[in-house]
Amino acid sequence: MNSSKFVWAAIFLVAPIVLVPAQPMTEKAAQPRKHFVVASSEVQWTDPPAGMTRGTPSVDAGGPLRYALLEGDPLKPGVPFTIRLRCDDGFKAAPHWHPTDENIVVLQGTFALGTGDAFNPSGMQEISAGGYGFMPRRMHHFGQCKGTTDILVYGVGPFQINWISGTGKSAAGKRSAN
Repeated sequence: MNSSKFVWAAIFLVAPIVLVPAQPMTEKAAQPRKHFVVASSEVQWTDPPAGMTRGTPSVDAGGPLRYALLEGDPLKPGVPFTIRLRCDDGFKAAPHWHPTDENIVVLQGTFALGTGDAFNPSGMQEISAGGYGFMPRRMHHFGQCKGTTDILVYGVGPFQINWISGTGKSAAGKRSAN
């Protein structure tokens, strides 16, 4: 067999193995997900669920944070979720971190994000309606709403807010890795 035939044979034998993603054989994988739509009139706003936050924020929020679950369970490890968060002008999210990646889409208003252990408005980047932000897991960050702001947050759970004290330590008393 000449070398070009060998290369083509290898491609046809190996490509299906490489290109087909492996799916874990779990109960969830065996159950097909169903299509659904949530109309804006069906969104149910509540307070964030108990257990979503840990510790005490180092900055006063200045108002309530509203929460709406659209899909999944943000508190369960390994489960995809989609939530919405709504806040009034001036609301502050004190420095915190999450154990998993956070994806943010601004639907209304402007959401400003900064990184670090202390709330610092001068170091924030603004995300206006239609914009996207990403925070890697364990990244220390903070935010502020400018105008009435509605954000969509999605990822894979658990989505926990671990407040950082004014000393740069997490709620558990250990410094979190960036």
